[in-house]
Amino acid sequence: TSGSSRLRHLFLARSTSLAQRPPWSDMAPTPIAAFLLLLASCFAPAAGNAAAAPVSPEEVEALAADDECEVTSAEGHCALSAAQLRAKVREHKAAAKEPEEEVEAEGPAESSEGSDDEGELSEEGEDAEAESLLAAPVFNAECFAFTGGTCATSSCDAWRNAQCSMAKCVCSGCAGADGKCYEQKNRLVAKRFYLTNGKYDKYKMYFQRMSAFDQMKTTKMWSTYNMDQDLFDLYELPGENDGKKAYFLSSSKWPASVMGFKATTGTALSPFGTYAVDLADKVAVLDTWGPSSVMLHLCSLGPKSSYPGAIQVGAVMAGKTVWAYLHHGSWLVYGSVTSPGEGGYWIPDPPFPADLELPLCD
Repeated sequence: TSGSSRLRHLFLARSTSLAQRPPWSDMAPTPIAAFLLLLASCFAPAAGNAAAAPVSPEEVEALAADDECEVTSAEGHCALSAAQLRAKVREHKAAAKEPEEEVEAEGPAESSEGSDDEGELSEEGEDAEAESLLAAPVFNAECFAFTGGTCATSSCDAWRNAQCSMAKCVCSGCAGADGKCYEQKNRLVAKRFYLTNGKYDKYKMYFQRMSAFDQMKTTKMWSTYNMDQDLFDLYELPGENDGKKAYFLSSSKWPASVMGFKATTGTALSPFGTYAVDLADKVAVLDTWGPSSVMLHLCSLGPKSSYPGAIQVGAVMAGKTVWAYLHHGSWLVYGSVTSPGEGGYWIPDPPFPADLELPLCD
């Protein structure tokens, strides 16, 4: 622009005045002079190609006098002259920018009506996006949207208050133990506790980091070395199933993973085993057990038991309750359709809060 070209010529003029000083001059070059000489060398090629803007003799003289002001600052008028010159340079820059600012100011005024319409459309789009996010089903331990119902051949039962999505009846809120939809989330009743086996009291249940079948396992390693894989959280679901509450036993380390039951399908002598289950996979087409395999039933051995605070953990599979237990010869956790005995007793550490009322085990 004309303003920047004029500024380059001012720098070149000042460097020329500095170069014309006699070698015997008593004034040593100041840092400002050295800096401007360097700028002049950088701008020299550009200045030769640009249209030269006239530089008045007064400006050249003021530029040459500026260094004298730095060295002999007793003359107040000298500093004032340099300051005035710098003000002029700023004025030239501002004048060069004024046409661009005017064009920018005129642009929005010509399209103000269109911008209002665009603003209204943008707000409507944001509202629609927010509604879709609110309606999106959630599948985690805090809120699990799948009711267990399907709608591949018919609509969802009205009593569920669910919507049909991908042939599954899902909630806009959270599914309860009874298969109905609720607005409330699951209640966190205990967090960061261990589950030690009653029969093998040095072994704790844990979620394996890497496993072929993701089966739950036990370890007697110190908790420090387990990297929080042996810590659990307990969530209580709303509603009841046959008069019983249901719970999610989730990993404190991996909140999306919960303990569930599956058939071993010939991989072990026991017909069932306990596994780490990703709740998002429970709505998959190939999942045959439904949410009942992860909505667990808990019962207490009672205060008179030889294992104070001990519980049993089970799930309804094929119409029968399967209990998690540890048997001799393996540290993997399996499922038993009969009373598992001491191998099926699990002691929470720290104990569950007193306000958690569990039914007594049969």
